Amino acid sequence: MQNFTKTTRTLAALLVSGTALTGIASAAEITGNVGATTDYIWRGNTQAGGDASLSGGIDIDFGNGFAVGTWTGSLGGGGADANYEQDLYASYSTEIGGIPLEVGYISYMYPGAADSTLDFEDIYVSTSVMGLGLSYYMLVSAEDDGVDADEGTYLSVDYDYELDDGWTMSLHYGMESFENSEDDEDTSISLSKGDMTFTVSGDEGDDTRAIVSWGASF
Repeated sequence: MQNFTKTTRTLAALLVSGTALTGIASAAEITGNVGATTDYIWRGNTQAGGDASLSGGIDIDFGNGFAVGTWTGSLGGGGADANYEQDLYASYSTEIGGIPLEVGYISYMYPGAADSTLDFEDIYVSTSVMGLGLSYYMLVSAEDDGVDADEGTYLSVDYDYELDDGWTMSLHYGMESFENSEDDEDTSISLSKGDMTFTVSGDEGDDTRAIVSWGASF
């Protein structure tokens, strides 16, 4: 469940800036990120039980389209006995006919849980057409047999609009589909300036929530 809003944010959103370091690969670039939010929202649902959450991550861009990284976020009182989430991911970015394309893999792990049944894995593909971001996630494996059998998929549609004075408005729509459960939709609208973001997020199965987040990359 990487990133606080997970709409987000394709994984490329974490690769914002950084300093090239030697010793890993001649073209590799390492970046770090830290963040804080009043609630960790993923696909419209709170992951921290409404509590504040802190996060941090490290990403390595190899300069040839390939990137890998890890991200950790605290779960407050909503983590089903897991007090934090640990994500590992890898991606490849390219262009086809001038259209950007990213494919990747994400492993979501909950080391603080009593057992490993919360862990699962997604693969995804993302692109951008005329400023509209499109991402499609598909569950490939889950430790919980019920979750695994549900064969969940998630479609994310995102649009950013630049306002005056450095403000950005972001619109999001998401649709989660299952084999054996009811589908679920979520929407959000965010206003961002600098490192701060204010978001109103709604979901069919959860309350509408207002969230304030801060994030920085280095």
